[in-house]
Amino acid sequence: MKFSTEQQLFLAIRSLDTKLDSVLRRLNSEEQAEWLDTKDTCSMLGCTDRHLRNLMAEGTIAGDCIRNVGTIKRARYKFHRSKVMSQYLKRV
Repeated sequence: MKFSTEQQLFLAIRSLDTKLDSVLRRLNSEEQAEWLDTKDTCSMLGCTDRHLRNLMAEGTIAGDCIRNVGTIKRARYKFHRSKVMSQYLKRV
C-alpha cells in the first residue's frame, strides 16, 4: 500500500511524538526518584523530623535541595537526595 507524502509525514510525526512522550515520561520518573519526602530524608540522614526542620531554619539545609510541593499555609517538602546529603555533610 502506497502512502502519499502528506500521509508519510503524518505517520513520521506521530511516531516522533510517541517516542518523545516516552522519553519525557522516563525523565519525569527518574526525577521523581531523586526527590524524597521528609520521612525518607530523615531516615537517610539518620535524624529526626524536628532536627531536619531545625537544620532548615538555621540555613544548613537550604536552596535548591528543598522543594515545597504543598501550599504556603501547609508546606510539604521534598528533598533532593544527593544535594541534601551534601549540605548535611558540609555542616561539620
